[in-house]
Amino acid sequence: MLRLENVSVAYGKHEALRDVTLDIEAGRTTVILGANGAGKTTLLKAIAGLVRPLPGGRILFEGRAIEGEPMHRMVAAGIALVPEGRRLFGEMTVIDNLRMGAYPRHARANAARQLEKQLTLFPRLAERRGQLAKTMSGGEQQMLAIARALMSEPKLLLLDEPSLGLGPRLVRDLFATLRAITARGQSAVLVEQNVSQSLRLAERVHVLENGRLFRSGTPAQIREDAAVQLAYLGRTTTEPAPAAAVPARYHSGGFVNPFAHTVVPTRPLEDQEQAMAGQLTGMTGSGFFHPYARTVGGRAVSPAPVTEGAKAATTARPPTAQPEHIPASGGFVNPQARAPKQ
Repeated sequence: MLRLENVSVAYGKHEALRDVTLDIEAGRTTVILGANGAGKTTLLKAIAGLVRPLPGGRILFEGRAIEGEPMHRMVAAGIALVPEGRRLFGEMTVIDNLRMGAYPRHARANAARQLEKQLTLFPRLAERRGQLAKTMSGGEQQMLAIARALMSEPKLLLLDEPSLGLGPRLVRDLFATLRAITARGQSAVLVEQNVSQSLRLAERVHVLENGRLFRSGTPAQIREDAAVQLAYLGRTTTEPAPAAAVPARYHSGGFVNPFAHTVVPTRPLEDQEQAMAGQLTGMTGSGFFHPYARTVGGRAVSPAPVTEGAKAATTARPPTAQPEHIPASGGFVNPQARAPKQ
């Protein structure tokens, strides 16, 4: 249905697309994925006639070259764009916006039938038919923008970030509507950053990266691609290695956070063991000491052997006794913290 051959687009010295070649099949939903600035919107604009490709690139629609055609001829040929930001006629009513969508000559004869069809597909628009477009919510405006594009009876529907700025519930409703539209055989190209919803809707996926075609495949192939998972799905195919078991001598009471990372002590192990032993035996060890914390799972720890020098230091500075009614416990042990002053 549509073929791009070595399409490049530049804005001044910035090349937004570079040698992109891909096919879009009739009756299928094609999704274009990519990060911000990857060239997704530019790709749609090139198809719709809003920007011109650099010399050497070709855009073929139903076998005819259209890369030099103005936008109104693209619409007459059967290509309709739902732009990012909706771009409605805010001072016009819902019905008038829809009628503007049927302006192309081939759509005028069936304008009344198409109007009823869109109001049936979007019941909220039927309720708001006399309301000014600018006073509608973001989700309602997005519905109106899609319905206005469908009024031209397009062979190919281009959608640029339709879920942008919508809440989760409206996004689900929007994609449910898009699924109903494409289930009727409407050919569509969707540019979207909601990857999970897009892959459920797509039949073919192309991934752009820095203006170049990075990956192409079915939704299942894209989901299994490790590079795509890391960049767009937020996960990797390799499971993380299990965390090493914490030695028993580090099991202390206090505020236990099951999600906290294990603190690797940088002090000598003997000093750490003595500090931990001091907390379990009622002494204020180093770290965050909370006198009112309830002891959780405290485990007795045998203190490490004490050298002659350590004995002398201990004799010179006797431990401070803790009040009997206040339990001394450990918790988040910071091996670099100083003991609290008494």
